[in-house]
Amino acid sequence: MDILQTMINPIFIESAAQLEDACRKWLGAEVIGVDTEFERTRTYFSRPALVQIFDDEHVFLIDPLVVGDYAPLAALLQCRNVTKVMHAAEGDIEVLEQLTGVIPTSVFDTQMAAAFAGHGYSLGYRTLTHTLLGEQLDKDETRSNWLKRPLSDAQIAYAALDVVYLLPMYRRLHRELSEMGRDTWLREEIERLAQRREADRDPRRAYLRIRPGRRLDIDGLSALRELAAWRECEARNRDLPRQMILKDAALLAIASASPTRADELAALPELPTSVVSRYAQALLDVMTRARRAAADSPPLRAPVVERRYASWLKALKHAVRERAEALGMPAPMLAQSRTLEALVEAAAADRMCLPEELGGWRQTVIGEPLMSALAAIKDRA
Repeated sequence: MDILQTMINPIFIESAAQLEDACRKWLGAEVIGVDTEFERTRTYFSRPALVQIFDDEHVFLIDPLVVGDYAPLAALLQCRNVTKVMHAAEGDIEVLEQLTGVIPTSVFDTQMAAAFAGHGYSLGYRTLTHTLLGEQLDKDETRSNWLKRPLSDAQIAYAALDVVYLLPMYRRLHRELSEMGRDTWLREEIERLAQRREADRDPRRAYLRIRPGRRLDIDGLSALRELAAWRECEARNRDLPRQMILKDAALLAIASASPTRADELAALPELPTSVVSRYAQALLDVMTRARRAAADSPPLRAPVVERRYASWLKALKHAVRERAEALGMPAPMLAQSRTLEALVEAAAADRMCLPEELGGWRQTVIGEPLMSALAAIKDRA
């Protein structure tokens, strides 16, 4: 395959009929490379600008600005017999769901696969292309306007580059993971990714993304949950970024102060006058709901490890690092810090149970060893 020639002559898909014909062909393929370009600087929802597909023969550039019917693409994305290779798939999955209304199945994420294969954690596409294939790619069009038409020659070449190396990388990583017995690990992680997307649709989980909220007491956290849910819905309805509705610092200030009157809201320095003028009554109504909800459905609280148990946490982190080094993998792929904190907090309260995050392939690889280490630590304490 002449990759350079493939890149120079991409095939444009600019009608529903062309897309239907192409998808019919791709349904017979075992694997395709998929990438997207989009705009999302001043909107809540991504604005799909281009979908690139490489079928090992040609690069296809699907133009979402002119193709109206995406049912054939949705059917392709949900066909489990066709592996869709993406890099850092979460962003592309969001764009494709926005465009077609479905979450792709049978995804192979080259970034995630590279981490499992020991090539590094969270590597960018260009870095991984160089690492695996020895190709040096430029970044000239990373921030260009992908919604502007016609696309420039430089944009077209960049878009082709972003997809054309996916299949060569897939073949190498797929082989390596199969030889290492870690191919099932990757499939589990991709499934977790899809489950996370389903869960993230719930506005009442939006507060979990505001990390400083862990410092709030239970009433403040309940208020933050309701405030973040309100902001999420408002951002969706107005198609504006969350921070353009109300910044995180403002949500935290309101949750901490628990105002009951408009003048109390106005006294908060984190709230611009324009926000108070527009949203005062809505925010006060949210606070009223939060006070009622706190007792009925307490929010999920981030784990807090008391100082006297800091040595337990340190020991678990050391165990994870050792295991990760032995496997040639990044430690965060085995266990995140917040998972270890939850484990220590539960053990300190005599609730020795394996967190959900340490289930699946992690259970035998790191979950059970951590539980054994923690039990030994408790026995010595």
